[in-house]
Amino acid sequence: MKNKTMFSGSGFIGSGLFFITALILSTPVTAAEPVDMSTIEEIVVTGLKRDASVLTTPASISALGAEELSAKGISDISDIQYLVPSLHYGEFLGRRQVAIRGIGEFVQAPGVMVSIDGVVQAVASSSQLSQLDLERVEILRGPQGTLYGRNATGGAINYISARPSDEFGGYIKAGYAGYEHATIEGVVSGPVGDRVSFRLAANYLNAGEGWIENLEPGEDDLMKGKKSNLRLIIAADLTDNMDATFTYGTSQSDGPWEHWPMIHQHFDLGVASGLPPVNVLTSPPSSILFTEEPRKVYNRGHTDSDREYDMYSIAFEWGIDSINVKSITAYQDWYDEFLGPADGTSIGLFDRLSISENETFTQEINVSGTNGNLDWIVGFYYMDDDRPSILFFDFPVPALIPLPVPIQLDFKEPLFNTKSRAIFVDGTWSVTDRLRIGAGIRRTVEEKEEGHTITFLAKFPPNPVPILERCGPDLFVQAWDESENTVRASVEYDLSDTSMMYTSYSEGFKVGGVNASDCNPPWDPETVDSYEIGYKASFADGATTLRAAAFQYDYSDFQTAQVIGIQGVITNAGDAEIVGLELELSSIMTENWGVNAGLTLLDTEYGHFLNTDTLRAELGLLENKGNPLSYAPDTSVNIGLTYNTPLDLGGHLSVSLDASYRSRVFYREFNQKKDSTDPYTILNFNMNWHSSDDLYSARLFVRNVTDEAYVTNIQGSNTTYGRQGTWNMPRHVGVEVTRFFGAR
Repeated sequence: MKNKTMFSGSGFIGSGLFFITALILSTPVTAAEPVDMSTIEEIVVTGLKRDASVLTTPASISALGAEELSAKGISDISDIQYLVPSLHYGEFLGRRQVAIRGIGEFVQAPGVMVSIDGVVQAVASSSQLSQLDLERVEILRGPQGTLYGRNATGGAINYISARPSDEFGGYIKAGYAGYEHATIEGVVSGPVGDRVSFRLAANYLNAGEGWIENLEPGEDDLMKGKKSNLRLIIAADLTDNMDATFTYGTSQSDGPWEHWPMIHQHFDLGVASGLPPVNVLTSPPSSILFTEEPRKVYNRGHTDSDREYDMYSIAFEWGIDSINVKSITAYQDWYDEFLGPADGTSIGLFDRLSISENETFTQEINVSGTNGNLDWIVGFYYMDDDRPSILFFDFPVPALIPLPVPIQLDFKEPLFNTKSRAIFVDGTWSVTDRLRIGAGIRRTVEEKEEGHTITFLAKFPPNPVPILERCGPDLFVQAWDESENTVRASVEYDLSDTSMMYTSYSEGFKVGGVNASDCNPPWDPETVDSYEIGYKASFADGATTLRAAAFQYDYSDFQTAQVIGIQGVITNAGDAEIVGLELELSSIMTENWGVNAGLTLLDTEYGHFLNTDTLRAELGLLENKGNPLSYAPDTSVNIGLTYNTPLDLGGHLSVSLDASYRSRVFYREFNQKKDSTDPYTILNFNMNWHSSDDLYSARLFVRNVTDEAYVTNIQGSNTTYGRQGTWNMPRHVGVEVTRFFGAR
């Protein structure tokens, strides 16, 4: 386990929450202004490195503001996916699988860039802290190769924290939900003198009961444990034209937060008498039990995880006449450890230990301004990322290799360093009052060095003995460079004062890498050419907004994940194509009723791609041309209704019901029904009450109202009897009560 300091963990979080609670007891409240329900609030976004509203941005972008995030209890990408139809979220033993329009992350190689307050996350899994005290979330769809650069071929997700306030205030929130989920969250913010302000936010979750039932006698259920987050922001006006913002954040979680049960068996193993859902294989060394029932697993052996994320950043912003300079310097440390059986059977076929740590330094400098009709920005980006890792498999019985003793597999990757440098320039020229032309280019240069060892050991007493070393007895080191130019171009035209059209071309670049489980050369980078045409409009004096986009992606050297034996690897699948249509609608229909809806239609297919399905190895190489891409349902729909009303007894009530539908989702490239999840619909319900004096609020929520069960990810392995995956969370009912203080 990683060494902890006296300032880390739940002790630090608890101290922050205690401080917040103490402030509440003696602080008066200032009532908030009434909410204007006649028009839809225009959220200012910075997705294109400039302040603009969603309706004036020439790109496909969705934004969720603080009010919606709070009212619907949205705290993570797993919740955001039900409000943004192009977004898909799954997990793989703690690793986040985030995809937009079918393009996502494989084996910690992001395809969707995630940032927190402008600090790019080296891996999407480290973004746990982002769920705390947000001002907004921005979801950019489509490749962002010019303004964001590497690993944004699918898009980008920007988390923007709530900023320190000029007046003293905050809140404390306590909640309880099913599966013994007890939560507490607090925020305190205000000035420190005339030029300095702060914001301290912290939360803590104790999940006492797991929602994955472990059928193995004497073993714990899964998906439970503790999680905590803390963020401190200090903002200072250094001079009249220079601001500085320091941010420290920490996030921790521990417990059996992973599950990897059998989804579909591969071999015809027969059915146990009297136990229809459980299959039994009678073969040496013993009978093996496993189940395909949703949210149940045979998990023999101790399962645990330990994850910690720390981030330090400082941002400076200067305003010099019409020029603005912004610098963001950040250091991140992400530690990820998982231990447990990963085969989902009663035998505990193999234990898996995974340890990785990212230490990442980044520096970004942007200079922007306006000269006449030209808005422009020039930027520089640097990243130094060290990512050592260990992956260790322990087979307690001689099940896979015909040896008289059990074996172990030891994958060590002590060296994986990436240095990335990029410069970019982007501008928009206003040709007339209605016509604008934009263009940009980015140059990215990467230097990589990687070294790993692969060792097979026989468990002879008293100590395991190496019996085979692949890639040579010493560290297998490879060093290589990658570079890419990515461009974008756009044309915008205002059809009226409240509507516009745009067409754009953009390129994306996703870096290559090395599989630590083989001795092959690095896989190649992937590139994408994207063509998009869009329409955005506001109607009825701002009461209704409509956004539409049609797009086509052409991929070269498309990267995809495979499982060979028990280890996930990445390979280049050649070409791929994505064609799609998106619609988004928001409308305040009456004084009380509002609606929002979204639709995404996708047509995806691999180009020429020969690959072997390890579950059907006897068929040899299979041609996958024309098969649908993973994480890319043909149809995604979301629709939400909101009802607001004052109460005769005092206060205000808001009720919302959100539905999200996905058609069949494939998770492997072979177009097999067993490699997919059936179409599903998720319903989420929220009821919020606010007191008339604005001192208190309460929320009743029901996530997954109909208790729909679907698979969020699948991988197939020829060593674990079939396909394993993860399930979504079952119906979850809970309440929260919030006490506000000071200014809101």
